[in-house]
Amino acid sequence: MQIRYPRPLRPGDTIGVTAPSSGVGDTVRGRFDHAVSWLRERGYEVQLGECLDGTTHVSAPVLERAAELQRMLTDPEVRAVIPPWGGETAIDLLPHLDMAAVAAAEPTWMVGFSDISTILTPLTLLTGWATLHGTNLMDTPYEVPAPLLSWLDVATAAPGATLRQASPGMHRASGWDDWGVDPTVSQHTWDGTGGWRRIDRPDDVDGTGGLVLEGRVVGGCIETQSGIAGTPFGRTAALRGGSGGDESAGVGSAGVGSAGVGSAGVGSAGVSSTDVGSATFGSADVGSASDDSASGRSGILDARPVAGPLIVYIEAAGEDALSICRRLHGMRLAGYFDGAVAVLVGRTSAPDSPTMTQDEAVLDALGSLGVPIVADVECGHVPPYLLMVNGSWGRLVWTEEEQYLEQSLV
Repeated sequence: MQIRYPRPLRPGDTIGVTAPSSGVGDTVRGRFDHAVSWLRERGYEVQLGECLDGTTHVSAPVLERAAELQRMLTDPEVRAVIPPWGGETAIDLLPHLDMAAVAAAEPTWMVGFSDISTILTPLTLLTGWATLHGTNLMDTPYEVPAPLLSWLDVATAAPGATLRQASPGMHRASGWDDWGVDPTVSQHTWDGTGGWRRIDRPDDVDGTGGLVLEGRVVGGCIETQSGIAGTPFGRTAALRGGSGGDESAGVGSAGVGSAGVGSAGVGSAGVSSTDVGSATFGSADVGSASDDSASGRSGILDARPVAGPLIVYIEAAGEDALSICRRLHGMRLAGYFDGAVAVLVGRTSAPDSPTMTQDEAVLDALGSLGVPIVADVECGHVPPYLLMVNGSWGRLVWTEEEQYLEQSLV
């Protein structure tokens, strides 16, 4: 599959705002207005859609929401589309989006997370468009701590740019800002500390295991991705046709009611390995990768090249550990993690269950993949947010010297 990137966003461009899922209630309308003004003050035109009502769990009837999103995505004057926030049932839009028409249009940035990942992932898999996971409109005015990037940093990046992000070592551990009291707040309260953790190898706390892994980036919210995994809207195999921009899979040309991933050629492109010291790391074949600690080769991945490796990111929004475990098992059985060389797990405030923690839920469902699993990555519902570009070429580095994720827009 050839990944297509929107041209860089520039001041003067139009950003569309619509709510494919939940709209904006009266109590937070001040925050919404502030976020729109914040974009306009930076030189962007903002086009407000009609589907923004927050009276119920959806902003408008499904056909109206689908039509408005379709129009914004295919309007060459709209250079980015961002919702106020997520919601609950964006999945109802999917059969009403004409993915063939979207694929034929000039790409525009679709931005969001949470329930919006229900739309982001299919857009990438069915049209070849890169999409931006990690923030919504209401969060846009917040300052982003280095070395993370804002969604505007990504959307304005030059073609072919390589974007590096890493943990800032701090996060919001409790509470939320009351936008009804202060709709203009721009600073999070950072009351938690800690960075990324390898939960498949909890002894490797400082990168001594040494990893450099590459693959196409894809993922989203577990509660929403589990609803599309294995369906025509969630077949991650569409990204596995080539590596580093090598095309061997076609973009699905499916429209409403017949969405299907176009020929996802698996097995036509090898993956180059990257040397770290004396150990070589490449893309791990599912079921064959191991850390070989039992054989004395601690930190060395037994990696056999496959076509189109993936770096898959997932995050739990709020369900308890047993529910998350069940969903992840279903996603694995549906092939969502096939070809993964690493799994990144977003930091979560979702509750443990009486007999299972959130870490244990991930390991129970995905430990058999035999690939590195890195937790507490800033790609979840806990601020701050690490921007993930679905379809980008990712490079995960985990060594004693540094731990970061690079995403190349190629």
